[in-house]
Amino acid sequence: MDLDLPAEAEAFRRATREVVDDLLQYEPEYHRTDTVPEVVQETLRKMGYYGMTIPEAYGGLETDKLAAAAVHVELSRLPPQFWPLIRSAVGPVTHALVNHGTQAQKRANLPHMANGTRKISFAVTEPDCGSDVLAMRTTAVKKGSVYMLNGTKTFISNANKADVILVFAYTDRSKGREGITALLVDARTPGLTLSPAMPTTGWMEDGLFELNFNNCEIPADALVGEEGRGFFYALEGLNEARLNVGCQAVGCGDIALDTTLEYAKQRKTFGAALASHQAVQHMLADMAMDQHGARQVLFEAVWRLSRGEDVRLRSSMVKVMCTEAAGRTADRAVQLHGGSGYCRGTVVERVYRDVRVLRIFEGASEIHRNMIAKHLLR
Repeated sequence: MDLDLPAEAEAFRRATREVVDDLLQYEPEYHRTDTVPEVVQETLRKMGYYGMTIPEAYGGLETDKLAAAAVHVELSRLPPQFWPLIRSAVGPVTHALVNHGTQAQKRANLPHMANGTRKISFAVTEPDCGSDVLAMRTTAVKKGSVYMLNGTKTFISNANKADVILVFAYTDRSKGREGITALLVDARTPGLTLSPAMPTTGWMEDGLFELNFNNCEIPADALVGEEGRGFFYALEGLNEARLNVGCQAVGCGDIALDTTLEYAKQRKTFGAALASHQAVQHMLADMAMDQHGARQVLFEAVWRLSRGEDVRLRSSMVKVMCTEAAGRTADRAVQLHGGSGYCRGTVVERVYRDVRVLRIFEGASEIHRNMIAKHLLR
C-alpha cells in the first residue's frame, strides 16, 4: 500500500482544502443567524462534489475511492449543516442506483443528483426497527401494476427536502431478509406525509423526520433491482456509508485539533503560552495520535475497497475507531479551550455537539463490536 495519495487525488484534496478554508469564514455568520449562506451551496455545487460517485456518463465526476475519501475528509472540516445533501449524494442511495437501478431510473435521476438539483433520502429505520433491520414492519404489497406501500420510517435526514426517497419494505415477510425490497419513491406521492421536524443536538441542519406511508401507490417501475434483494443492496451501501462516516469523523477531529493547537499557542496562562504546560502538551499529543491512527485505519480500508476486497469487517472497525477517536479529540478540544469551548459559536463547541451522533447512525458502536467479534469467532 502506497501511503501517499495518487497525484490526481492529492490535487483534488488540496483544491478542496482551499475551498473549505475559504468557506469557513461563513461559519460565524451561520452561528449568528442559524442560516447557511447561499454562497456556500453555490460554491460546493460548482466544484462538482454532488457527483463524486456518479459515473461520467450521467454527469458525475466518477472520482476513484481514495480521492473521494480524501475529499470527504476535507469537506468534513466544514460545519455538517453546510453540506448535508452532498453526504446523501455520495451515500447508499447513489450506490444502489448506480449498481442496481434500471437505465430509466439512472437517466431520470443521476444527472440531476450529480448537479445537486435532485435531492435524495434513505429510509430504513423505523420506530421499532433500528439496527435490527429484519424487524421492520413497512410492507409493499404488489397489486397489478403498483405496490401498495404502508408503514412508518423514522429518524430520516433530509426528508423535508428530498425529491425521491429510497424506501425499504417487506414484499414477502415469510422470506425474512430475502423478502425485503427497495423502492424509489417520489416524495410527492399521495398518502406520504412527514411529521414535524425532530430537533437534534447537532449535525442535521433541519433535524430528523418521520415518514408515514398510508396506502401509497408506488409504480412497479420504482422497483430498484430485484424483488427481495433490498436487504442486500442496503448492506452493500451501508458498508461504504460506514467508511463515509469514518471520513466525517476524521475531518471533524482534524479541525478540532487544528483549532486547539492554534488556541494553545496564543492563549496565555500564568505568564506563558497554554501550550508550554506539560499537561496540555500530553493532551495535544493524545489528540494527534488519535487522529493519525484513525486516518490510517480509514485509508487502509478505502484502499482495500478500491482493490475490490471485502471490507465488511474493516468498515465496522473504521466506524468504531474513527468515531470514538473523534469524540475523544472533541472532548479534549473543549477542555483545553476552557469556558470558551463550551460557548455556542466556537468551532470546538459545534464539533463537540456534531460528532456525538457519529457513534449512533450507520450502526451504533456496540452493534459494530458485535459484528467484529462474530467475525473473529466464526
